[in-house]
Amino acid sequence: MPVKKVNGGYRYGTKGKTYRGKGAKAKAKAAKQGRAIKASQARRGRKA
Repeated sequence: MPVKKVNGGYRYGTKGKTYRGKGAKAKAKAAKQGRAIKASQARRGRKA
């Protein structure tokens, strides 16, 4: 799922935390959450 611009900030996918702040920093935090989700899925053996 991509990082999406939502009302009030950026979010990875459709659910989860909305990161607020100055554009690039908030977007980077949402992208970092996405990488953490993918890593967690890989450890569990799920398809990424």
